[in-house]
Amino acid sequence: MAWFSAAVSSGVPLVFVNIQTEQIVTSEKTNQNGKEISRGGKQQNTSTSVELVQGIRLWFLPGVEQVLLEMIPEPGETRFGLDIKRTDEGFICVGEVTKGSAADRAGLQQLLDEANLTKHLLVISRLEGKSVMPSTVGSAGFIHCCDHDEIKDALASAMEGLDIIQLHIMAWPNQTRPETPQAIAPATLRPPKPPL
Repeated sequence: MAWFSAAVSSGVPLVFVNIQTEQIVTSEKTNQNGKEISRGGKQQNTSTSVELVQGIRLWFLPGVEQVLLEMIPEPGETRFGLDIKRTDEGFICVGEVTKGSAADRAGLQQLLDEANLTKHLLVISRLEGKSVMPSTVGSAGFIHCCDHDEIKDALASAMEGLDIIQLHIMAWPNQTRPETPQAIAPATLRPPKPPL
């Protein structure tokens, strides 16, 4: 919950859905000296310790909905015109949009201005249909999320081929939609159905 609260406090428009606890079994092989054995090691006198850990699964939605935007590059452009950054909580957000760029034409500057006014971050939830949101947070602070370089490579590759690239942006309550000539279709998410 500390991670969730920190993300919301920093401006990520998350919607809390549910919290679930579960037991996770972990095991570790050790030799007689108590040192962990590496894979493929051929040591004898080993033992396996089994530990039961209490895990917590936090269910949340990426904003009240996800807004689909298409960035369409024009011949002669070398960038989509957006600078991205990662928050401390592992979310990818838009930091700056270049005027007249494919990102600007897609409506990102309008959304960024509105996000700044409402004290939200303009968070990217999907790139080309693939989630770029954090998936696991450990109690020691380790956050498993998408690779920042992978995102930059996907954008560079699309720009090189002058390919259209799709972004899903997390929407927040009372957000307006960008006024662009392209059709924008929201992709609404629903919380998972509880187990029977």
